[in-house]
Amino acid sequence: MLGGRGRARARLLAIFGVMELRIEITGEIVERQELLNGTQTITIEGADAAGDWALVGALSWNLGLVEYEGEGDLTLTRADGAEIFATLVRADVAEAGDGIEDADHTFRLTYEIDGGAGAFLDATGAGSAQGTLAGDAFHGAWSLRLAAPLAA
Repeated sequence: MLGGRGRARARLLAIFGVMELRIEITGEIVERQELLNGTQTITIEGADAAGDWALVGALSWNLGLVEYEGEGDLTLTRADGAEIFATLVRADVAEAGDGIEDADHTFRLTYEIDGGAGAFLDATGAGSAQGTLAGDAFHGAWSLRLAAPLAA
């Protein structure tokens, strides 16, 4: 949920046809697959702490056995039913290093926003996410920059 300054910034950007969102989401890894070539695929579901946004998505990556930028998609759904659709452009996933507690892997994701529903019907833009995977859980921050006629 946006605070006073964040809300004013979102309104100002919306006037110029741009909306920026930053959403922290925590959730579960609901499905996991690993192929013989080292490619891993997970399906995730989660929500922000306020319950304003829900996320469902899939992503895949390879931990260095073959050249692979990753693939996947996600849907972010706002509490009023408006949705943002995005396609994964790149997934950089690594084993968690020193100084990162309670995580098996870290991730940096890049998305292309390619539509939506409701207020985000014609949304386009770009997004990124970074966070951690720990057992069957994940936590991350998704940053989105939307450009289109938005009725947000």
